[in-house]
Amino acid sequence: MTVTATTATPRAARTSPLAALDELLGQRVSMRALALLRVMVGPIVLLHLRPFLADAAGGRIYRDVFYEPYASWYPELSRGTYVGLLWVGAGAAVAMSLGFVTRAATTITFGVVTYNLFLSTTHLHSNRAFLVIVLAGLAAAPSGRELSLDAWLRRRRGLPPLATSAPGWPLWLLRVEASVVYGASGLSKLVDPDWFGGTVTWHRVMQVRGRLADSPLPGWATTALTTRSFHTVAAKVIVLTELFIAIALWWRATRYLAVWIAVGFHVAIELTASVQVFSYLGIAALVIWAVPSTRDRVIVVAPDRVGHRRLVAAVGWLDWLARFRVAPGSPGAPLRVIDRDGEAVDGGPAIALVLSRLPLTAWPALPATLLPRRAGARGDVASRAS
Repeated sequence: MTVTATTATPRAARTSPLAALDELLGQRVSMRALALLRVMVGPIVLLHLRPFLADAAGGRIYRDVFYEPYASWYPELSRGTYVGLLWVGAGAAVAMSLGFVTRAATTITFGVVTYNLFLSTTHLHSNRAFLVIVLAGLAAAPSGRELSLDAWLRRRRGLPPLATSAPGWPLWLLRVEASVVYGASGLSKLVDPDWFGGTVTWHRVMQVRGRLADSPLPGWATTALTTRSFHTVAAKVIVLTELFIAIALWWRATRYLAVWIAVGFHVAIELTASVQVFSYLGIAALVIWAVPSTRDRVIVVAPDRVGHRRLVAAVGWLDWLARFRVAPGSPGAPLRVIDRDGEAVDGGPAIALVLSRLPLTAWPALPATLLPRRAGARGDVASRAS
């Protein structure tokens, strides 16, 4: 018998780019960020549907004014059925946010918002398209296994909890789409000389200068905003900010800075322009950039210190992304946080680190954590607190 020798092929050589992509899309990750996004998107959908419902309450729907269908074959419902469908969408959005029959509620919400979007070309705005994309990602993911009435009812019935991890492709898809929103907006403004030169922003401000004069802004701010040269610089800052956010969100070294800038950017947009639900959705969608793992940081607290107990209580209420677990430390010891890489941070920097990782307090606390840290203890501390 002849034996043929074979040489093992290195793993890197065996793995094709397509196989690597397939492995990435199927990688199981925590769905906690999408569960939190689902909770926040429900009220945003209600805000989006409110003008349509208000018009319907006044006896007016989209086809009572100028509208342009996307296609002649697109189905249009009777007046009463259409209004009823809007209310079904609103009810589904509430159920989606509460996490009640989550998968069905999210799918229905996505269907109603999408159907209404394509009834007329006048309905299409970039913020509404982004809302449809986010709802599609939530409908494709099992986001109801946490932060939901479904999970609570399952526990009440004594049933074992469902796995909170799932293939990560809906999360990766939403990250790509969110990045494209910033990148496409920045690039379109970059190649538009009127935008990049400041003409567009200056014209918009001049249209509302009466409101600016009556606003509580100080006189110097109003003067600056209505000065043409100010917009020559401001427009370039806006464009470069959008491009920076689109790129910097992909690297962990720059992600926290990009998130901090993005929150301020969306708040500024909301205060200076009418963008419907885009600002709220843009801020809410930032949670998808959290590392998709849970309980990977440890807070080591002294059981005899009141301040530590108060911080732990606050974390219990505000740790919506399930970032931390708590371990007892030595009596009288300073607060210590052990990061996911094993680095330990003590005292005030530890408090800043905790607050910067809680969604509600992250924005004011992030600047204190963006500076390089001093080297901390590793390994043995992490193992004692585990």
